[in-house]
Amino acid sequence: ETPVRVDCAGDVRPALASRWHSVGDTLWTFVLRPGARFWDGAPVDAGAVLHAWRVQSPDVVRSVRTAGSGTIEVALTAPRPIEAFGAPAWSVVKRISVSSWPLGTTPVWVRDWEVNGTDSVLTALPLQDAPAATPALRFHRAPGTDPRDLIDSGANVLLTRDAGVLRYAEGRPAWRTVPLAWDRVYALLSPARVRRGITAQLDVDTRASLARDAVREEARPYHPETATDDWWQTPDCDVGMPADVTAGEAVAARVAFPARDPVAGDLAGRLVARANAELATLVGAMPASRPRTAPLDAPTFRTQLTAGAALAFVVPLPRRPIDRCRAIADLLASAPWLGDATGAVSGGAVVPLVETRGYLLLHRGIATSLDADGGARLIPESRP
Repeated sequence: ETPVRVDCAGDVRPALASRWHSVGDTLWTFVLRPGARFWDGAPVDAGAVLHAWRVQSPDVVRSVRTAGSGTIEVALTAPRPIEAFGAPAWSVVKRISVSSWPLGTTPVWVRDWEVNGTDSVLTALPLQDAPAATPALRFHRAPGTDPRDLIDSGANVLLTRDAGVLRYAEGRPAWRTVPLAWDRVYALLSPARVRRGITAQLDVDTRASLARDAVREEARPYHPETATDDWWQTPDCDVGMPADVTAGEAVAARVAFPARDPVAGDLAGRLVARANAELATLVGAMPASRPRTAPLDAPTFRTQLTAGAALAFVVPLPRRPIDRCRAIADLLASAPWLGDATGAVSGGAVVPLVETRGYLLLHRGIATSLDADGGARLIPESRP
């Protein structure tokens, strides 16, 4: 659990903490839920919180101390609003040597992955003091399996971004579909653009064309609804000075993308096909050799992105991260050449293209509530 959660209306709700207050958003006091314990029975105290957060947030947490029974006081190196503490990085867990899955604090104990025949299963079992209607959950990892087969083989809940799977489920009366938040924005990041100081962006009509003609998933053109939607330009985020990193020379004229991301591949293909139009607008003069797409496996993509060793990259970013400053820090850690001398993302360095979302497919009798980041919470009373 995180100290708080942010529901789909953007309201902050209690989670591990029942109450909280702050001084200047840098000194936070949390009153933990009475009797908060890890799954092994150990109490959640300041030491456990400090250990969890220093591992996940080493540059943000200055100290955590006990401030009375069930109360902890957290000093941060930079301000954070209460909503930020609903981001997954602020979860409180305890690592154990016998399992890759850490111990949590919910009434459901998640066991480690186990192999069941050709399937991998993660089981979540209610603890003794869990509400009576809490169901046991089994998460199946079935790579290479058509999700439509899972619909027909006894699954109760599916998350999908595949339009074909969505249409298949809609044709079955026992299933209903729930649209999730528009949670991803696909963007172009270009070392050449940063080096040349280009700030041009695509207009709304061009982004609409990308969403309509180039992407096979449900997509819409990126269009900020408020002045703060471009979170990568959030001011006053003290994320530290970026490393002195200069983007490397592009490996040929490549537009690189994660090989397992079909939307990134669709967008890269469209940009390369119209290199003298959209791509030239965004990165400037084209190289002598014709640009080509470069699908890269995850480790290679991370390495190439960090080095800036391509003409451009198409990447998925969170649409509206709960903790914006952490999202900026993560972005600069992935592509340090995006940073300017102040430790912020250079103006115009991020070119948003389209937004996408997924769908929750629910079998009859299953009910959920949603959080602001699209996370789904099963409601115990809907036990199948």
